[in-house]
Amino acid sequence: MAVYNEIGIGRWNRFIQKLTDIKGGPPARQLASEIVFSHGIFSGEENRYLESWDRFGVGLANGPIVAQQAGIRLTNPTGSNVIAVVEKALVSVVTAEVINLEYGNVGAALSNVAIGIPMENRGRSAPTCIPSFNAGALTTLNVVASATIAATTPFDFVNDGIQEICLPPGVSVQIDGNTVNSQIFVSWFWRERFLEPAERK
Repeated sequence: MAVYNEIGIGRWNRFIQKLTDIKGGPPARQLASEIVFSHGIFSGEENRYLESWDRFGVGLANGPIVAQQAGIRLTNPTGSNVIAVVEKALVSVVTAEVINLEYGNVGAALSNVAIGIPMENRGRSAPTCIPSFNAGALTTLNVVASATIAATTPFDFVNDGIQEICLPPGVSVQIDGNTVNSQIFVSWFWRERFLEPAERK
């Protein structure tokens, strides 16, 4: 019997096998002979690992830096073959100021590099994306959002799933202040998985 519309992405078959504990060969190696597709099975963060996502987080503080703005960046390095999605971009400041959320095709970190923390111990122990912050002059990206933040009042740039920030290889997202010699605190939560061949440029 012929196989129609054969599934070419292995992680979907692996996900179905892990989620339902099916033994043996591919449980869904083809689509219906007439095109039928549904993708509504996700139910909670515990299933992200089964879909081949790894989740990470990090909280960083930066500043005050004399005569310079403080910034904190999350970078997906150029050529990583990983897609990342920022789930939370939480910022807090010591004194009220305007904070920028910036985005750009930059595959390099700032001068000081930190390490992301795994938030799911079934996955990889270290992320591909690089959290970093500046110690001197700040390289800025393209401002995509700005907000006036009250002192010691956390503000999240990501409030629902549609606002999540996609980071393909060679892209960075950054939060920085408009005021020199100030201190900011940023928490990033993000997830990563390897790109499928059909998803690459």
